Amino acid sequence: MPSKSIYYQYREPSPLRLLWLHMNANPFAVVAFYIFSFLLLLMVLSPLMAPYSPDAQFSGAISQPPAWHELGQIQFLFGTDDLGRDLLSRVLAGSVYSLGYPLLATAVAALIGISIGAWAGMSHGVQSSTLNHLLDVVLSIPSLLLALVIIAILGPALHNVMIAITLVLIPQFIHSVHNAFYEERNKDYVAASRLNGCSRWYILTRVIFPNITTVVVMQVTFALSTAILDIAALGFLGLGVQAPAPEWGTMLARSLDQVYLAPWTMILPGVALFLTVLSINVLGDSLRAAIQERVRGT
Repeated sequence: MPSKSIYYQYREPSPLRLLWLHMNANPFAVVAFYIFSFLLLLMVLSPLMAPYSPDAQFSGAISQPPAWHELGQIQFLFGTDDLGRDLLSRVLAGSVYSLGYPLLATAVAALIGISIGAWAGMSHGVQSSTLNHLLDVVLSIPSLLLALVIIAILGPALHNVMIAITLVLIPQFIHSVHNAFYEERNKDYVAASRLNGCSRWYILTRVIFPNITTVVVMQVTFALSTAILDIAALGFLGLGVQAPAPEWGTMLARSLDQVYLAPWTMILPGVALFLTVLSINVLGDSLRAAIQERVRGT
């Protein structure tokens, strides 16, 4: 017969549970979390949820208004564009270009940039100083302008856009992580770990890196927002993802001529882009605040 304990036993919540408890106290963070999760779900399930092919044209439904309009049809919930293509299907398919590819570019840039930044932050002398001055020069150029230069050299195409955005984001990760490591490496707790005989790798991964999590979170948030906006801006300028791909920036550029006749062709991709960037920024800022609150609590 199992014995039952009559004494109260307090169990410390896990670190992820503590972060969620801190974020759950902020209603804006909760709303941003659910919006971003919903957008990710739509992106993953877009091939299954899109009612039509994004390139399918319906000649009998040119510039069809949304379903709630008196001239709308329920089969085209958000209307159609000037070629008779279903806007809902195109926005769902475009989430792969406007959210999926920026996530991939940010992940690759973070992996490379954090590794180089950590190595540079732990180095001394000429190497660290040279890299820091070089990054200051690169970061003085706006990210979109730098992406435009790379696209001008490589040519407008999806894989070239991915290369350009990744190359633009890598120096930002290197600079932020390098500065964070440089500030932490001379603190007392790092010196104590070094005096205890801890290896360089242990100090790097187990001692310093957990204390710069807020810097990494904010940089990932900023980089993802930058990647989304830069891809949309390149598509808007005709230098990014090329038509007929349903990228949100490309859809906004195409809808400029129809803004007065069919404003719904601009509203839907614009709202999708706005909600994506806003939810990422709010969620990243809330996560940073939750991590700082947990660190202060310990």
